[in-house]
Amino acid sequence: MAVAISEALQHELEEVIQAAHRASADVGAQAEAVLREGLDHPLSNEETVTLLTQVLATLKRGVEERGDERGHAALSADIATLVARVAAVRESVAMPTKKHAGFQLAPYNGLQPGPVRPRPTFHTKPVPMRCGYVKLTDLKLWDENVRLDIHLAQFQQKHGRRPTQEELLDIMNVRGDLPGTVKNQFQIEPLARSIAANGVQKPPILDFDGTLLDGNRRVTACHYILQSDEFQADEKKRVEYIFVWQLTEDATPDDREAVVVALNFADDCQVEWPDYIRARKVYDQWQSMLVLEATSPGPKRQVEMKRQLSRTFALGPDTATVNRYLKMMEWANDFEEHHINERNRDEFEVKHASNTYFQYFDELSKGAKPGGVAHTLNEDENYKHLVFDLLFQGKIKSFALIRKLKYLDDEVRKGLLEALAIETRNEDELEAVQDRVELVLNAAHNRKAEIRQVGANPRIESFVRFLEDLPVKAFRDEVTPQNLRRLLNALVLVRRQAEEILGEDEGAAQG
Repeated sequence: MAVAISEALQHELEEVIQAAHRASADVGAQAEAVLREGLDHPLSNEETVTLLTQVLATLKRGVEERGDERGHAALSADIATLVARVAAVRESVAMPTKKHAGFQLAPYNGLQPGPVRPRPTFHTKPVPMRCGYVKLTDLKLWDENVRLDIHLAQFQQKHGRRPTQEELLDIMNVRGDLPGTVKNQFQIEPLARSIAANGVQKPPILDFDGTLLDGNRRVTACHYILQSDEFQADEKKRVEYIFVWQLTEDATPDDREAVVVALNFADDCQVEWPDYIRARKVYDQWQSMLVLEATSPGPKRQVEMKRQLSRTFALGPDTATVNRYLKMMEWANDFEEHHINERNRDEFEVKHASNTYFQYFDELSKGAKPGGVAHTLNEDENYKHLVFDLLFQGKIKSFALIRKLKYLDDEVRKGLLEALAIETRNEDELEAVQDRVELVLNAAHNRKAEIRQVGANPRIESFVRFLEDLPVKAFRDEVTPQNLRRLLNALVLVRRQAEEILGEDEGAAQG
C-alpha cells in the first residue's frame, strides 16, 4: 500500500489540480494524472520541483495552442501562487520513510483484499486492518508466541537452535521429543475436525510483515488436515487458502500489543493461554513495575499499581485476579526452585509440571493464618517439600485434596512418605498411589472432625485417667524420649493457659 504524504501537501496538490481544470479543461486531465502520481507516491524535493515544472509546461502549451486568454489568466493568477505554496509546504513537511511492501494478501473466490470495515477494536483500541486470503503453505507459525515459551526454551536448550517450521508444527501437535509435555495440550485434532467441517471461522491475524500474531492453533490444525488421511479431498481443499486479517503498515507497537492482549486475556471460546503463562506474564510485569518505583511502595500505592496491571492485561477493574496470580506464582517459583536446585531435575520438565499443576498453587496459597494450608506448609519446610515431590510425581489427583494438607500429624507424614517412595510404572499403579494419598488425607480430616465432635472435656477426662493409671516405670521403660518431650511441652502450655484462666476466675470470686 502506498505511503500517504502529508495532509497539508495533499491539500495543496489538490488545489493545483483544480486550478489546472480552471485553466484548461482539455489539459486539466493530463495535469491531474501527473499530480495524482505525486499524491500516490512520496516525492523528494527534486522530484517535487520536476513534477510542478512538468505541470506548468503542460498547462502553458495548452492555453497557448488554444489562444485561451481566460486560461492564461487563470494560469498566471492561480497556478504560480499555488506552486509557490506547494513548494513552501513541501520544504516544511518531513516526508515519511518508504516502507517495504509487506506480506501480500491475495484475491480468492472473487474477494479482493481490502480494509476491514468497520475497523475492529482490540482492548478498547481501534486498529486499522486489511483482509484477504493467504495460501496456507505461505503462513509461518509464530515462534515467539508466549503460549510456547517453555517449549521453545526447552527446544533451544536441547538442540542449540530455534525450531524450524516443521518442528514448530511437531511441538504444537506434541509430536516432539521434549520431556514433560502433555499429550493433546493444544487440542489440535478436535479443532482440525471442526475446521474441516466448517472452515476457519475466526480469521487469524497477521502483522504487516506476515508474522502470525494470533492463530497458531488454527494454522496448525489446517496443516494437520492437509497431512492426515482422516480428511477427504474437499475438506483439504477448504484449508488451502485461509481468510486472514492483517495490520496495516502504519500499525504501532501499541496496536500489536492490544491485539495480543485482547485475543489471549479476554474471555473467548478459543483455548486460551494456560493460567501459568498468563500469570507468569502478570508476575514478570509486576516485578518490572516494582523495580521502577523509587521507594518500596506502600499498601495504597500497591493497590494503584495492581489496578494498572489489571487494566493492562484486560483482567477487569479490580485486582482480585492479579492478587491471585501473584500468590500462585510465588508458590510456583518455590516449587520450581525446589525441584531444579534441590532435586536437580530438568528445568523445563519442572516448568511443564508447574503448568500442569498450576491450579494446585491456588489452593496452596490459601490459609496463611494458623490452621490454614499455607501456614502449615510454611511452618514445616520438610512437609512443604514432601508435598512438592508428590505433586511433581502426579500423586495428588485433585487440587481439592490440597485443602486437607493442613491436618498434619505423624500419621499423615508417615503415609505420604510411604506413597512418595512407591515407584509407578503405568497409569494403573499411579492411580493406586493416588488413592492411597487420598485415604491418608481423608483419614486425617476425619480425625480432626472426631475431635471437634467429641469435645474437649471428655477427651481431657479420659487422658487424665490414663495418666493417673499409668505406672511410673512406664515413663522410663515404654514412653520414648520424643513423646516425653512432646508431653512436657504440652503440659507447660496447658499449665500456662490453666493458671491464666483459673486466676481470672479466682479474682472474680474474691471480688
